[in-house]
Amino acid sequence: MKLFKFFGSLVAAAAIVVSLNSCAHADETAQKFVMPHRSSLIADNTLSGNYLAGRFAQRQQDWDSAQRFMNEVMAFDANNTLLRQRAFLLTLGAQQYDRAKELARQVASDKDGAELADIYLACDALAHNDFKGAIELVNKLPDDGFGQYTKPLLTAWSLVGMGKKAEGLKLLQKGSDPADPTYNMHAGLMEELSGDMKAAGVHYKTAMENGLTMHTAIIVGNYYLRNGQPDTARTIYETLGKLYAFNPFMGVAASAGAARPNVERAADGAAVALFDLATLLFERRAYDSAQIYGSMVLLLSPKSPFAAMMMGDIAALNDQHQKAVEDYNSIARDSPLYWLSRTRVAEVYEAEGDLDQAIALLTELSQTKETHLQALVSLGDMYRRHDKYQDAFNAYDSALASVAKISEEHWPIVYARGMSLERLNNWQLAEKDLLTALQFQPDNPMILNFIGYSWADKGVHLDQALDFIRRAVAQRPDDGYILDSYGWALYRTGDYKESVVWMEKAIGIIPDDSTMLDHLGDAYWQVGRKNEAKFKWHRAHELSKDASFRAGVEHKLMNGVVPPPSQVAHKETSL
Repeated sequence: MKLFKFFGSLVAAAAIVVSLNSCAHADETAQKFVMPHRSSLIADNTLSGNYLAGRFAQRQQDWDSAQRFMNEVMAFDANNTLLRQRAFLLTLGAQQYDRAKELARQVASDKDGAELADIYLACDALAHNDFKGAIELVNKLPDDGFGQYTKPLLTAWSLVGMGKKAEGLKLLQKGSDPADPTYNMHAGLMEELSGDMKAAGVHYKTAMENGLTMHTAIIVGNYYLRNGQPDTARTIYETLGKLYAFNPFMGVAASAGAARPNVERAADGAAVALFDLATLLFERRAYDSAQIYGSMVLLLSPKSPFAAMMMGDIAALNDQHQKAVEDYNSIARDSPLYWLSRTRVAEVYEAEGDLDQAIALLTELSQTKETHLQALVSLGDMYRRHDKYQDAFNAYDSALASVAKISEEHWPIVYARGMSLERLNNWQLAEKDLLTALQFQPDNPMILNFIGYSWADKGVHLDQALDFIRRAVAQRPDDGYILDSYGWALYRTGDYKESVVWMEKAIGIIPDDSTMLDHLGDAYWQVGRKNEAKFKWHRAHELSKDASFRAGVEHKLMNGVVPPPSQVAHKETSL
């Protein structure tokens, strides 16, 4: 099953970015508009203040405040098209749907910006079961570019809503490859909505064989859960789980009775279409555009867990922590994304600096069967991010103890436990875990580098350390940390001249890492570049907050370094 092919049919549509910055001359126009009002001090303060406050709120991703300020500005000149377009986008992004509808009707009559307004109005019509009105609005869209994707899908779902499923399917099939996953996904959803589960299954099977997004893979899994094929659903969820260090979907696969229908009305199907576009925009970091399309998804399907998760992620990325928690908390317990949303909430608490609350939530989740494993892994990751390595080890160890048999899918947990043990100076057990992880992932550059660097730093197995890191460099030639590891391994063998070459490359990529600067200082010292060595050590000392590290650097600044005892270590037998 090729479950995770990128949604290639949307590549052209992605160029139609709905960035608020696309209002190209909005600031210039606003300035011309503000100036005539300067005769009134109160009006000037209200107008310019609201406009600037709105722009500031927009840059802070505070959509609700931004739309309120911009709508205040609109009161001064409701006919200013650029301000109206900006107000529409902000109001839609803030999910103020009634006001957005008013503005969309105005923007739809403008020369520019009408396309998105028509899409929004069509979505509003669909959401209110006005399928004829939706089709009339969709017909205004162009047949090429963005309209090439949205027009047939929104029209087809409107036809399905009118009870004309055959016409909707025929429209989608026109010009489509019979194996196209987008066509088969929506055809399957249409058959589901009409009650023909057998026909839906045929389309889902074809879609699954030709590549689905994560979103649509979960939809297909939901279908199999509700139609007596839990093993197929489990296979899909297991495949999804391989994208993670744990599997947040398996609890759902074990409780088929909790699954809701994928679509309960035509608007839900249209929401699937727009969500795939929103996802593509999100993946390309066009977060403003993703926010706007996500808002339309929630207009069509207010309980969409996928849209809620994405909106929460956007809010979290923009440090809108309260909004993120609200979005995550809106996801229903019977959703396949529910447990994942709980770990997201814990991450928001951590980002706010409330580590105790984050740990408490993850600890609570670890007591629940569905989330035991993933909560413990998230807990370990959180402890490790805060240098609490004993607690991290305990969490990872408990996670692995709960697994009947450690297999390839668990390699990230084994690897993380090994890294925690290394930080606890228990190299014997750390090495065992790291080599086990490498057995599961023999070409993984992270594992190769970690083991190779650790060996080199300890002066053991140097030939094999060089080989491991060389293999990592081949895969990630622009990774400064891996380049530094290779330079350090060369240093430990006594090849100081060559080590300088690689360390300088590494510093060129990551110039402010104290450990890397310390390494380069050592290498410079050994090749006689002592002033440069002292400069690098000074810089490393300035950057580090670790007292032990700083003391070591201070010793070097006073005494220099002697060659490491590499010859004895270099002759050790490789593993």
